[in-house]
Amino acid sequence: MRVQTIASLSNNLGTIPPEFIRPEHEQPGKTTFHGPVPELPVIDLANPDQDQVIREIVEASSEWGIFQVVNHGIPEEVVKEIQRVGKHFFELPQEEKKKVAKKPNMKEGYGTKLHLEPEGQKTWV
Repeated sequence: MRVQTIASLSNNLGTIPPEFIRPEHEQPGKTTFHGPVPELPVIDLANPDQDQVIREIVEASSEWGIFQVVNHGIPEEVVKEIQRVGKHFFELPQEEKKKVAKKPNMKEGYGTKLHLEPEGQKTWV
């Protein structure tokens, strides 16, 4: 079941299906903040100290799982077009997105590399 389907179900049922709710000890630690919200890590690829850049990427990846990259050299118009196309794709109905679903043993396609659990707790994919 995909996130879009789960969201639709939760809107109709008023709740998230219980098999998608992880116990608190399995939930990510940095999802709720009390007080000022910390800023997302920013990695500057123009930094001449490439060892420092690597350390920052490792730290941001392990602590946050996400980071912003600046001074990457990709023109602004290319970034905006990628954002536009991505937004358009994810607004498509699930059936349209399934047409480009990742096939088994393929590296490219829409979907996830995570395995679906037949029973018990489910992964949001």
